[in-house]
Amino acid sequence: MRPHIGESAKEAKRAAIVAAAAAVFARQGFIRTRMADIAVEAEVGKGTLYEYFSSKDELFFAVFDEVHRVTIENLRRDIELGGTAREMLTRLFATGAAMVQQQGAQQAVVLDFWAFSRGKLLEERFREACVASYTVYKELTARILRSGQESGEIHSTVDTDALSVMIVAAFDGLGVQLFFDSRLAVEHIAKTLVDSLCLGICKDAT
Repeated sequence: MRPHIGESAKEAKRAAIVAAAAAVFARQGFIRTRMADIAVEAEVGKGTLYEYFSSKDELFFAVFDEVHRVTIENLRRDIELGGTAREMLTRLFATGAAMVQQQGAQQAVVLDFWAFSRGKLLEERFREACVASYTVYKELTARILRSGQESGEIHSTVDTDALSVMIVAAFDGLGVQLFFDSRLAVEHIAKTLVDSLCLGICKDAT
């Protein structure tokens, strides 16, 4: 009879497997990675791996969800610190820049999986996961912009929903560019972006 494993131990084991999968995906790419590779990285048997995840695809989505969870946690923390809209945007952009740099290796994995999923049933699930992520990022950004309008700091004529789409797109694009060109000064780019943005939308941009 197998020993009973507590829920906390199961959660820790699952988290370790997800971390191992993220490392192997980043190192080898999604397509070339085998479940056996992840089992070795996680220091578990293949049987144990399949107890937690039925396929490599499921592991990809687990990694994707974890990256999204950490990103959202950091962005919400920036908002909860409060301050002016410009201060919150500055923190948000700084965090966005840091996350782009920290998750650079995962950008390649996302592109890899995107290509892999094309024309398969997985493609719709991947699209929905991406849309869900973008939606949260846009809502958090729009929340800051609307708070600036309510306080009189940001012009009332600014379309906060449209602008939040553009801000999220800018960081998404920055991540792709960084994948191809690691020389980019991401922190400087983010600061330039928020400064330039505030010149256009803030009533007092000095």
